[in-house]
Amino acid sequence: MWWTKMWKSGIRWQRLSKAPLISLLILCFFGAVALSGCSLQGGMVHARVLERQDEPEGEQENSAGQLSVTYLDVGQGNGILVQCDDQTMLIDGGPRESSSFVVSYLNQMGIQKLDYILISHFDEDHLAGAVGALYNFSVDTLLTPDYETDTAIYDSYTEAAEENGCEAVHPSLRDTFSLGSGSFQIISPVSYGHEDENQDSIGIIIKNGSDRFFIGGDIGLEGEQEILESGMDIQADVMLMNHHGSHVSREFFQAVDPSWAVISCGENNSYGHPRQDTVELLQEFQVPLFRTDKQGTITAVSKGQGITFDQAPCNDYTPGENTLGEEEENLEETRENLSNSTRESCDYILNIHTKKIHLPDCSSVKSMNEDNMAFYKGDQNTLLAQGYSLCGNCMR
Repeated sequence: MWWTKMWKSGIRWQRLSKAPLISLLILCFFGAVALSGCSLQGGMVHARVLERQDEPEGEQENSAGQLSVTYLDVGQGNGILVQCDDQTMLIDGGPRESSSFVVSYLNQMGIQKLDYILISHFDEDHLAGAVGALYNFSVDTLLTPDYETDTAIYDSYTEAAEENGCEAVHPSLRDTFSLGSGSFQIISPVSYGHEDENQDSIGIIIKNGSDRFFIGGDIGLEGEQEILESGMDIQADVMLMNHHGSHVSREFFQAVDPSWAVISCGENNSYGHPRQDTVELLQEFQVPLFRTDKQGTITAVSKGQGITFDQAPCNDYTPGENTLGEEEENLEETRENLSNSTRESCDYILNIHTKKIHLPDCSSVKSMNEDNMAFYKGDQNTLLAQGYSLCGNCMR
């Protein structure tokens, strides 16, 4: 049975920004240039960036096609498939253990190529399944945040993108891309350089007629505040709760003002997702809730003037249980055992989370969480014997 709920109040609509005539002429020129593959050539981006005049509200609704957003059950992670008309976008892809499921699901849906892969950020629980998709499907446009990291899964991603013939496009705030008769707009990050790379997640609003979907990756309170201060319109009908149901500010949640909420998290995960304060906020505002850990894969369908789901909301507002305390204690013990020097006099800086060995002046160290650093003086072979590996950037 399809579960249907219409608007809480009237029709919600966000018009695309106006573009000067010269911008339209430039776009026409670039549109006439034949580009193939997923690449940047001479600085030209092969991506369908929209810059079009406002349309009357009725015309925009009438031109809306059918758009579906499928929240894949990838366990503790995010993976979303968006389809509109004959175009398809994969947003993230879940952790390693779900990569084969994501590829299999795309095959079952008869998908032969992806118009977009959007990677919100480079954490393994978002990136690994997207790597599998890069190896198995041709991709027109690869969208990623503009930073690098020093993890093994990031190395796998760069290899997969190279084999696919893709060079990543780093979108800017307010960029809008076409997806069939729908579109999606970039709402984050407002800026880069956060100590917590989750705050550098690409967030988007998907639009189809009057219907809007919010997907924000793993942004937290810092990223949320920057979005609010930017003045972006983030109101949406369906909100994928940030960071698997982690903390969300009341102000940000009210700015989105969703009619439905979705939480993508793993059953009995050790992170305590969703958090108690988050589910209490959803209960307080009486927002119907869907959860992949309780319901599996969930699909929402928009025809431009209302959204339906393939199942009823579970409305299970039970919080998760955080069991990471013991793991954090073990991490602290590892850091103390390995730090036999200071930052100023060490031979190597270790990332004890990713088990990478860096030279002190490595660019990757600048974005490393200090809680994951150990300062080591001595023979690197001792570290290699303990399972550490050399950074691919500074120690090639």
